[in-house]
Amino acid sequence: MTAEHTAEYVAEYVGGPLDGRQEQLPATRTVGAIVTHIFLHGGPKIETRYRLCRTEDDRWVYQLVADEPDRP
Repeated sequence: MTAEHTAEYVAEYVGGPLDGRQEQLPATRTVGAIVTHIFLHGGPKIETRYRLCRTEDDRWVYQLVADEPDRP
């Protein structure tokens, strides 16, 4: 397998606490899939969501999903 072929299956996180990290894509992951990152520490739980997208230059990225405003 060439480096070019394996790069096709790696996604980079854009924005949020995981910005710049890369992750191997599972074969079952599809465009639009949501990944949730939960950060546990001494304070409240911090939950960040990312949506898997394909860029115009044919790269895979997980883009930060903006928080939805609270609904009444």
